[in-house]
Amino acid sequence: MGAAGYLINERKIYNPQFDKEIIDILDDFDSPFLYHSTLAEYEPSPVIELTTLAKKLGLGKILIKDEGQRFGTSAVKILGASYAVKKIFGSGSDKKGICTATDGNHGRAIAWTAKKNKLRAVVFVPDHTSQSRIKFIEDEGATVIVSSGNYDQAVDEAKKYAEKSNFLLIQDTAWGSYLKTPSYITAGYYTQLYELSEQLDRLRNPRIDAVFIQSGVGSWPSAVVHYIRRNLRSDRIKIICVEPIESDCIYESIKMSHVATTSKSQKTIMAGLNCGTTSVLAYEIMKNGVDAFMVISDLYAIDAIKYLNAPLPGDPYIAAGESGSAGLAGLLALMENHTLIELKHHLGLNEESNILLFNTENVTDPYLHDEIMSGKYYHSGE
Repeated sequence: MGAAGYLINERKIYNPQFDKEIIDILDDFDSPFLYHSTLAEYEPSPVIELTTLAKKLGLGKILIKDEGQRFGTSAVKILGASYAVKKIFGSGSDKKGICTATDGNHGRAIAWTAKKNKLRAVVFVPDHTSQSRIKFIEDEGATVIVSSGNYDQAVDEAKKYAEKSNFLLIQDTAWGSYLKTPSYITAGYYTQLYELSEQLDRLRNPRIDAVFIQSGVGSWPSAVVHYIRRNLRSDRIKIICVEPIESDCIYESIKMSHVATTSKSQKTIMAGLNCGTTSVLAYEIMKNGVDAFMVISDLYAIDAIKYLNAPLPGDPYIAAGESGSAGLAGLLALMENHTLIELKHHLGLNEESNILLFNTENVTDPYLHDEIMSGKYYHSGE
């Protein structure tokens, strides 16, 4: 059994404090879908049910919105990147190209979007980034620069490069006055939630009791939170944020009551969640929109990968990477780890509970994936 921890969040009235321009972007729930649905590559991502696993865990339903094939880029990040470039660069710009920092999926999304719009793209990656993730970005036509440090350092280097080289920075984390672009990125993810609303209506017993969302800096999960709390106006749905125990910037921010940087090692197989500092935008949305914040060891992610990629009898196969599996990993920890029993009771999960998860990525590190699935991967810690 792996290590895990939690914070129960006594939510206040959901009313994120931004200026009118940012609120107008975040509250525009229809425009992202209207844009994405015009693209030739557009197809709704499926909702998949894991009936056998739900029974094994003592739950009613487990539903997964599977983003693994979105626009052929293998991850949900393409929704945010493409919408932001459309809204900011599409109105006309004298910039020479677009630039960003990434742990992998956002960078590939920026590269895909740049290629589609005949723009140059430069992508900075942390020094620990796997060669397979770098190659996926380069195959989309972008120039990849390996940073001298971690994700936060890569963001800083991308920012400086954009200023020096007259590139437009399309970064999915917010700080200081840099809010507009991350807001468009966050809003871009509403497309999957727009689809989800219609898909749940077609299912029997579509009630959702709890949603598990994995988080890095928080741009994608904050979209889920804002859509549910503002658009669906449902306080009944419990939202649980899941992070790696060694890369817990959101957890730390909520504990400290301000935007914070993790003090942990940032070593995790959940590479897309390996981020040091919380996005200002995400913190403001999540602090009163999320019911509980969990941190989990990589051991739960390994179990989740196996349940999705080698499913129980009767459950369908889902191609999922380490970060894509993290929501399920949080659910597994909650249902299996006795130290989380108070949280389980607080959330009220039982054999009638319906759970919503998101597979946010396909297999993005084939070598690591093969090591995990073959049992050759050695994990030394809790």
